[in-house]
Amino acid sequence: MTTTGQPMKIAILGGGMGALATAFEISAQPGYEVTIYTLGWRLGGKCASSRGPNDRIEEHGIHGFLGSYYNACPMLAEVYTELGRPSGSPIATFDEAMVGMDALQMYSYLDGAPKRFATRFPPDTEFPDPSKPIGVITVDVLIGRVIAFFERAHAASPSPHTGFLRSILDRAVDVMAESAGAVEASLGHALSPLVEEAYAELRRLVLPLTASDSDAYEIFTIIDWAVTIVRGVIADDVATKGFDYLDNENWSDWLTRHGAEAITVTSPMALNTLNLAYQYPNGDTSLPAKMAAGAYTHWSLRGLAFCGHAIYAFAAGTGETVIAPFYEVLLKRGVKFQFFSKVTSLNLSGDMTQIASVDIDLQATLNVAHYAPLMDPAPKGLPSWPPEPNYDQLVQGAAMKAARVDLESWWTPWQPVGTQTLVAGQDYDRLVFALSIGAVPLVCPQLVTCSNAWSSMVGALPTVQTQAVQIWLSKSMTDLGWSVPMTGHDTALSDTYMRPLDGHCEMHHLLPREGWPTDNMPKSLWYFCDEMPQLETPPPFSDFGYPARMKASVAATAIKFLNVAIGPLMPLAINGATHGAGAPMALDYSLLVDTSSSPGSGEERFASQFWRANIDPTERYVTSPPTSTQFRLAPWQTGFNNLTIAGDWTYTGLNVGSVECAVMSGRLASFAITGAPALDQIWGYPVNGRPLPPGR
Repeated sequence: MTTTGQPMKIAILGGGMGALATAFEISAQPGYEVTIYTLGWRLGGKCASSRGPNDRIEEHGIHGFLGSYYNACPMLAEVYTELGRPSGSPIATFDEAMVGMDALQMYSYLDGAPKRFATRFPPDTEFPDPSKPIGVITVDVLIGRVIAFFERAHAASPSPHTGFLRSILDRAVDVMAESAGAVEASLGHALSPLVEEAYAELRRLVLPLTASDSDAYEIFTIIDWAVTIVRGVIADDVATKGFDYLDNENWSDWLTRHGAEAITVTSPMALNTLNLAYQYPNGDTSLPAKMAAGAYTHWSLRGLAFCGHAIYAFAAGTGETVIAPFYEVLLKRGVKFQFFSKVTSLNLSGDMTQIASVDIDLQATLNVAHYAPLMDPAPKGLPSWPPEPNYDQLVQGAAMKAARVDLESWWTPWQPVGTQTLVAGQDYDRLVFALSIGAVPLVCPQLVTCSNAWSSMVGALPTVQTQAVQIWLSKSMTDLGWSVPMTGHDTALSDTYMRPLDGHCEMHHLLPREGWPTDNMPKSLWYFCDEMPQLETPPPFSDFGYPARMKASVAATAIKFLNVAIGPLMPLAINGATHGAGAPMALDYSLLVDTSSSPGSGEERFASQFWRANIDPTERYVTSPPTSTQFRLAPWQTGFNNLTIAGDWTYTGLNVGSVECAVMSGRLASFAITGAPALDQIWGYPVNGRPLPPGR
């Protein structure tokens, strides 16, 4: 409440996960009136998805939760509980929304060819103690899980050294049992001498085999990686000093300093975090990855501290599974949404102590009282986002539809139909800037100019472009030659495959949620995603052809990839196996499902699939290079007394671009404004984190 007894007005700029999480926490407290301002016709930011032809799901990339998202998972579970969908309705509960996955199908490159590097995570149902945010995972549990990986992944190993490698694993199990009393349940105590002794023996016996035996290579590199991280965390006293203390050092230098072998530093297990988090300078994957060692280590340990399943895919698109439920719950709570509102400027007061006003370009005006953004009817009864505005609710709808403008693009030729100025004390009492940091130089130039903290943060946190491709195939992955047995919660998911689209996931579980004709129904669905090198400085926003050129670049990249890289995934999908026309190792493009009236032939059929270039300032991924953590601002450290920030670019203690980090930031932003949730309820925020805001 304000001093006058009126609700405090909160204006949230942006519609991504940081904005939605902030609104969710603030609207749970009495005495606040929340309005979200977002450009375009849908919510979600980098997590936005919509429906295309045949109601197919179209994403910004590969999205999912990890079992270690201890803020995002409980928040979404609370959303579903409050949503209260009737039993039997599509995706009625959080458990129905999450599709557990236990496998990460990584790839190593031995003898010049990709070889599957199998990792199957042991399911676990025990949540860590939220009161111990630095612990993440204990030494004995970490090593025990590493052993469990291999007990599952190599139960039927074809290695000629199977008996020997099994004896090594059995010895590791025995060592864990012997060490149980010696290893304290904290990362702040020394690694058991028994474990170090067993590791030294493993290194002596197994390292010489790694050059010729892929199983020995996998076992050694993963255990070497895990033991090095534990050893380094203990040696650098992370339990006392925190992960931030490590962040001036590059991840690879840190691993090497603590004894990791060179083959480990270049192994899929070590590179998994880098690839998942797009940590290549300027998006150029030919360059060595750069990532702050503390952020790398914290994220890597988080990944092993999972609950239930290591990875969760969504039961439908991200827009249907995550974003629409947030929207519906917030709407019920009374949160207001102002779509078609593009923020153009934050303006400082004369004394430069607060944000006096916010300028907004209005992209459209309504011919209804309140814009209803979801599809009607909903595809198969599931609330979903359309691929374009609901034109019949807009005064300019017919003109927009005819011009086929993209209101989410900063390079759109569509001109604003009006402007709006939000005034401090009138339209908002507190402002939450929840746009991505890529937009800060464009809409906050006064803040960057007058504040060293803001200019340093912008300079220290580079962003990269990303690209995404989805293809629908007429045969199943197994019929096309996928040979790895898929049991239980295994899946074809990787982020260490061939560049430049090294991340892939087979998502056939989504097909029943789409609307394909029964006589032309896909049997498999592959997603590919990766960074997109920025080969040129983005042109002025008046260059309206730039998005089309970048999208064409993604299409060309995808076709080249499908012509050389699909064989190792599905050897029966290439022309050499199907006797299709074209290069023997290239995809047989007739396998692509095309429901258009005039399907093309060969590479022309790719035009029926989906791809996108994520190039806009608010779509670019935020990286975590060495030395950057110190320049991240906590949500309350803006330097302006009525401004709070939210997003995965703010300081959260995790500091890696992700939904989890965005949700943590939103919870921290709510804490800065309302005092809730308490910091000890924001799992993973370090107890020795940034100074608190006044009055907290």
